[in-house]
Amino acid sequence: MPMQSISAIEVFAEGYSAGKLFHLPDTREHVFRYESDHPISLVMPPSPKDYVFKFHLHPIFDMNLPEGWLFEMLRNLLRKRLAREILDFDLFEALAPAVTGYLTYRTSQSELSSILLNLSLEDILSGRQENLFHRLVEAYLLRSAISGVQPKVLAPLCEKAFFPQKDFIVKTFGPEFPHLAENEFFCMQAVARAGIAVPRYFLSEDRRYFVVERFTEGRDAEPSLGFEEFCTLFGRTRNEKYEGSYERIAKAIVRISSRPEEDLKTFFRMIVMNMLLRNGDAHLKNFGVLYTSPLSGDIRLAPAYDVVCTLVYLPDDSPALTLGGRRIWFGKKELLTFGMASCLLSAKEADEQYRLCEAAVADTVGEIQRYCEENDGFSEFGRRMIDIFRTSLAETKRIKGRPT
Repeated sequence: MPMQSISAIEVFAEGYSAGKLFHLPDTREHVFRYESDHPISLVMPPSPKDYVFKFHLHPIFDMNLPEGWLFEMLRNLLRKRLAREILDFDLFEALAPAVTGYLTYRTSQSELSSILLNLSLEDILSGRQENLFHRLVEAYLLRSAISGVQPKVLAPLCEKAFFPQKDFIVKTFGPEFPHLAENEFFCMQAVARAGIAVPRYFLSEDRRYFVVERFTEGRDAEPSLGFEEFCTLFGRTRNEKYEGSYERIAKAIVRISSRPEEDLKTFFRMIVMNMLLRNGDAHLKNFGVLYTSPLSGDIRLAPAYDVVCTLVYLPDDSPALTLGGRRIWFGKKELLTFGMASCLLSAKEADEQYRLCEAAVADTVGEIQRYCEENDGFSEFGRRMIDIFRTSLAETKRIKGRPT
């Protein structure tokens, strides 16, 4: 299939040319063609045959596309520039030059924004900057190849004077999801208390922003890490992120992790915490793996991220994926069964891990109580979170509806 007349995105793996991504407008096909033996994904090894995905981008590229608010902002910008229907390839082509990590990209049509703000992490956290989020979006919209539906932007920030910039995800919220920054902060506090790895995170002084360090960036002279969501590993796009089960993720961890026993134990705690915290958005895009390269033998579960209590906004919400073929808030008995059957834990190990999670949520309830006493504007919302968490903890002590 000749491609010479079609624009392409060059794909680099660990800095080496890997191949090219093409879009065929007439057939709505996306074609990735390897030009070397440098793998771009755990599920797309080098091959003489083209990888063809119809209508949508290949999942390894699709996972970079924004959703929700950020998606609409970017699509509207490109509509003004191109004066036509905006396709996924257009979105990715616009964002690709700014993507950092194991995979990087080069295009012939897109350019990075020339606007750079001299902002530090402290500037964001102090809450003293006027029109801060508007300025961040104006400067970094075309650099924000990040998924998720809430308003967010990927911004390069300095932690201290003369220190190199690092990428941080700056999240905010609209009136439909009040106190979302505080909600995520306390949920991440609970997750960290349960001994689950998390990226560094911060709550701004004005409570408007939740800031997370991007965990794929290499430390010091180390290379950036590769990252793949389970949505990608299962060959699904962002529109299919709610299709699947937690059992299937556990099976995939057994198959691909370089340390499956440790990662399965962590994954079990992740699922327990999402159940206890009533996070109904723990879908396939919110779990992933990290590696130096697909061939490096250091594939491991990525830190936990995007954990919020969704039930406080949506009283009828349910888990994002199935467990035992159902989407309900399971109690301790069913979760212990999941831990033993799917995460390969002994009964003693599953119970120990579960108790860690219970204690983490209980400690976080105490933290929220103290915070409410000092922050009247949060107290009503905070009490609702506390009630939800106490209810979930109480339900873990029941078997078939009866106290144990």
